[in-house]
Amino acid sequence: MINLPPRYRTIVKTLNGGGMSDTVLCEDSNLSRQVVVKSLKRGIEPRRLLDELSALSAIRSRYVVQVYDVVRDSNDDIVAFVEEYLSGAELLPCHVGASGVDALKALYPICAGISEIHAHDLIHRDLKPDNMKFDANGQLKIFDFGLAKLSTSSGTASLYFTRGYTPPEVFKATPAGIFPYAPPVDVFAFGCVAIWMLNGGNLPAELYDMPPNLPIPGFSFRNLQASVPSSIANLLQACIDPNPSFRPPISTVKAAIADELLRDQHKLLLTYNGKENFVDSTNRTANLSWNGNMISVGYDGIRFTVTGFSGTVMINNSPAQIGQRLTGACVIVFGQGGGVRASVPCALSHPEVTL
Repeated sequence: MINLPPRYRTIVKTLNGGGMSDTVLCEDSNLSRQVVVKSLKRGIEPRRLLDELSALSAIRSRYVVQVYDVVRDSNDDIVAFVEEYLSGAELLPCHVGASGVDALKALYPICAGISEIHAHDLIHRDLKPDNMKFDANGQLKIFDFGLAKLSTSSGTASLYFTRGYTPPEVFKATPAGIFPYAPPVDVFAFGCVAIWMLNGGNLPAELYDMPPNLPIPGFSFRNLQASVPSSIANLLQACIDPNPSFRPPISTVKAAIADELLRDQHKLLLTYNGKENFVDSTNRTANLSWNGNMISVGYDGIRFTVTGFSGTVMINNSPAQIGQRLTGACVIVFGQGGGVRASVPCALSHPEVTL
């Protein structure tokens, strides 16, 4: 272990740092908190440390472990970094028979964290339950970015993988001897973590093959120990597709899970003739008319859409269309452009998932 600055010299215990780093839990005497100090094992290239530091320092997310400080040697080279200590519980599978809502609440922080990693043009490359943990406040966070890379990179000359969570394309080197990686690698790993979460901590044997044997005969997210809505099950199934181009962006998975978690929590306010008309889970349809013009708006629990209209109806200066989704603030206008018209201001609530 390197020599630490005085503020970090009280080592509480040594932690499991994996194959590349020495990791210790220290007391930060300046800020009176426990922190993790990670330094490279002897023989590991310093670039590994800098790659992880660069990845972490770029991300500001409630779902990703935060970096606090760096440690430099006498030559002013970075030899370690100091990061947030996650003192909470380990990630555990959902209990058998967990409801759809409980299962989605367990999956959401994971896909939200990966989504924010990808939004910074980074790929984690080693997503698995062992690299996820709760902090003292019960917030799940992703850590261990030792293999993280920019998504614009083409690959690596060395093959790094974790059995059970690595897609088949990673095992196939290019003619130049490069092992490829791209965001779908993390999407596949998330799909495997989802299996682990929803199936009592168990993965199909086919995922442990090198490369994994896909598709898995008879496997379906609809038949696991903890249930999710069918639409989410289909999306999770696509996450482990053997063809990376068929896997959905993780942001799509995040948005779909968020929609389900927020089902029936939205409200649409239509102000008409001095009256407030609400469309929500208790009143799913509104029918408004003026001078022979009419519009119907419906709520399916996730979105508000135009379900019917007649005459001349405009929404934000464009003709209304059946199936058109109302998003944010908008104005419904009855009547012709040059004649007498009536306006209906619309205001849509935007509940958020906070997990």
